[in-house]
Amino acid sequence: MARAESGKRVMGWAAAAALLAATPLLAACSGDSDSSSDDAKPSASGSQSPSAPSSPSAGDSNGSDAKTGGRPTMSEAVSTWVGAVIEKDTKKACLVSAIPGKGSAPAQGATPEKCDAATLKKLAVGVKAMGKAFTPPDASGKPTVKVNAPEPKKDKVLVPSAQIMVDGKPLRQIILDASKGVNPKSFSAKVEAEKLDGKWYVGDFDLNAGSGNHHPQGH
Repeated sequence: MARAESGKRVMGWAAAAALLAATPLLAACSGDSDSSSDDAKPSASGSQSPSAPSSPSAGDSNGSDAKTGGRPTMSEAVSTWVGAVIEKDTKKACLVSAIPGKGSAPAQGATPEKCDAATLKKLAVGVKAMGKAFTPPDASGKPTVKVNAPEPKKDKVLVPSAQIMVDGKPLRQIILDASKGVNPKSFSAKVEAEKLDGKWYVGDFDLNAGSGNHHPQGH
């Protein structure tokens, strides 16, 4: 996967936002779609526990994690990140993100110090573009985001957007409903979550809009 770096290192998903804007995903609504692609199936790095508890709604975490970064579970990290993107809350999205390491160095979890004004300015454009793609057409107020996927046993997992619910609707369907010229059978979008120093962060957004996979960040 290609790593996006410009000056200060930025989160991989921020580069994916440029790809969203470059594809027809933000155009007029398309026709009916189906969930035939592999996005509707779990895709994890390692096996998962058999049950799939629902995650808390985005923004429900009120502990120190909200200020220091990361979340205690994968589902909380993903739901918090998706909710922050929809609300265009760049700082919250940053704090639950993994920052790519230089060269072969491992990723690091974001901290308030790493989510400084310069970084937030770079991320703001990506958050705005993604927020449009992630928001249901009839949304109002604070989104309710839940992850219907089991907690992974290993430290990295790809969560299909079909398993991420925004106000009761799959994120995959929301993106497709706001799209034009995208084949639902070849489309997929997945959020990569990673456990770093005991906390979970979002490290990447893998997008396939029918013209090949785009992986902005690599570890």
